[in-house]
Order: sequence, then structure tokens, then C-alpha cells
Amino acid sequence: MEEIDRIIEEQEKLLRFRYIDLDMIARICRNAARIVRENNAIGYVRACVNKTLLYAECIPGGSRNNETWARRKANLAEYYWMSSLHATRLMERKGNTLETCGLNSTDYALSGGSFPILLESGICIGSITVSGMKGEEDHQIVASAIAKELGVVIESVLPYSIVGI
Repeated sequence: MEEIDRIIEEQEKLLRFRYIDLDMIARICRNAARIVRENNAIGYVRACVNKTLLYAECIPGGSRNNETWARRKANLAEYYWMSSLHATRLMERKGNTLETCGLNSTDYALSGGSFPILLESGICIGSITVSGMKGEEDHQIVASAIAKELGVVIESVLPYSIVGI
């Protein structure tokens, strides 16, 4: 296991909610969108609970393509109850593809950027997703936004820093 994999697993253990409401989800998403903007990037931020879209923001310059990637990454995170980066790295390490796992590339994407909304029990109720930067950067933006909301300090999966985190 590489260091990045240990960090991802630790993030998934730390970033769990005892309670979550619509205001919390909106704050997390607005914070993630702010970080994307501060990095002069384009993109899309979304949050879903029970497959219901609760928040969506297309950052200037973003497109339908970013929304489609976000939906596909969210589907992966919600299917496996882990971040899309974690699921992607596991599948790649095992030599699997979406198709060998019974999934299709129309509905799922192997890319970082979607983080499951996990309750303390480990149950996944939805996801928060960023799409527009590199997968690892999208992942860290979401993880950092959740950590800020929860008041938790986490390690970064990135060997460099991103403005606003």
C-alpha cells in the first residue's frame, strides 16, 4: 500500500458525520467551490443524498462535461461507499476495469473527486463531488471542505498545496 492509499483510508475514517443537514451540505459545497475559484480553475460542485440532487454549482467556465464527470464519479463513490479516488486506485491496483466489475462507463468514472457522505456508523447516504481539476486535486478539495465543516485536521493526498486549503 502506498502512502496516498493510507491517507485516503484515514480521511474516510475521520470524515464521518454524526449529524448532517442541508445547511452543512451547502457550506461544504460553497467552500469547495470557493477553493476551485481561488485556483483559477473551472468546474462543477454537486451534493446528493439518496440520489436526490441537493446542491449544484457550475463554476464559470465549467460545462455539461464537468457535470457529467461529477455524476459518474459520485455514482462510483456511492456504489462502493468510499471516495471515488479510493475506488479508482483499488480497481487499478487489482487490474480491474469498470466493465470487469459489472459497471459501465456511461454511469461510472474512474477518477478522484467524489467523497461519500458517511455517517459515523459507516453507512453512506450520498456524496459531495468536485469535477474540473485533476482527480487527486478534486478529491482533496472535497475532503478539505468536509474536514473544515467537521473541525477535523486531515493529511493531504497531494505532495503540493492548493490555494485556499
